[in-house]
Amino acid sequence: MKVASYFAVVLCALSVTSIPLLADDVAAPKTQPGVLRSQDRDMLRKHLDDSVLRGEVPGGALLLMHDGETLFKEGFGFRHIKDAKVFTAETPFRVASISKPIIATLVVKLAAQGRLDLDRPVDSYLPEMSELLLESDAAPTNVPSLRQCLNHTAGFRSDYDEGGRPWVRLQRHGLTLADVVAQEVKMPMRMNPGKKFAYSGIGYDIAGRIIELSTGTLLETAIQTELFEPLGMAHSTYYPDEQTVEQMAHFYWRWRSDGKFRRRLNQTPIPPGKYVSVGGGIVSTLDDLSKFLRLHQNHGVHDGKQFIPRDAIEAMYRGDQPGAFYGLGFALRSAGSDGLADEISHSGSSGTLMWLDRRQRNIGVLATQHRFSDGKQMPESEKQIPADSPNWLATIKKDVLDPIMDRLE
Repeated sequence: MKVASYFAVVLCALSVTSIPLLADDVAAPKTQPGVLRSQDRDMLRKHLDDSVLRGEVPGGALLLMHDGETLFKEGFGFRHIKDAKVFTAETPFRVASISKPIIATLVVKLAAQGRLDLDRPVDSYLPEMSELLLESDAAPTNVPSLRQCLNHTAGFRSDYDEGGRPWVRLQRHGLTLADVVAQEVKMPMRMNPGKKFAYSGIGYDIAGRIIELSTGTLLETAIQTELFEPLGMAHSTYYPDEQTVEQMAHFYWRWRSDGKFRRRLNQTPIPPGKYVSVGGGIVSTLDDLSKFLRLHQNHGVHDGKQFIPRDAIEAMYRGDQPGAFYGLGFALRSAGSDGLADEISHSGSSGTLMWLDRRQRNIGVLATQHRFSDGKQMPESEKQIPADSPNWLATIKKDVLDPIMDRLE
């Protein structure tokens, strides 16, 4: 990183941009329903700023809502460290795997309209899927369903297996989604469908291609017309324009050897219509993701109308398959008496996290654009950041945000 000191840049820019480090409020008023206590707000603001000063995170933005009311919406730190460009609450960012619950919701909407079927074998849409083979060269016992593609039980190679992220090598080669799926079909499956949970973006590429076939349009067109535009998600897309790219937060690796941030070099924009990872390529904002979560909070109702049938959208929160902690596009926590998760969430490898506490009616969207470097070849003794270091987003949610939101009641 071509700066003399990360902390010097942070301190200087904080001064220039007048980002305050707030002190604890010792004379906090009594808690009111749906209102953050003043000492909680100040403590949260200070925690975010201190995380930047300590070099734990380059910057980010946070939105907290309760029962449809915004409690906290602020940016912190930087979207570009060297140039001291501030990360604001309006900064667009790559959501990474938060794309998965968005795509799953679109599939559920189309299924509720009878335009596709979650439980039909996918070769009924993509005939080439009948040629799937296991690593043993034997045919699988059955062809996976679209539902299994969405809940990661289709049997495809996991993201964490060798070669399990084909989009890394297939993006930016002028291919279409159809071209990529045709190649992914030829990759040996790790197991028979329905036997085990294995987190896989391949299933989401296949789901995206089925969306195209079911709607007769490219995926970007389908998701805009069927989901983003009706929900008012005007800043969400697979293909950000030049103005959005200029405003987007840059991505940083936090290097395990020295704990410093190193910016990933700018990549060539992908032209509209060319392949982008279906389960990881969406660009969005805090506000847009909150609109998406409010659709789920309101049982599929949007603008006073039943946008997705309640029983269809709530079935996404039921974990009744291998890997019961994951439903249709969402990670699940704390199933209630009705068998539906009390909290649904998803994170992204770009440093993003969103969640909906269905019982308390709380929404959170937290976005940074960073993650730890891999460091597999580096001995643990040489790492300033060990392999088992806690994830900053998960830690702040558990230790800071959840207690704050619990105090609303």
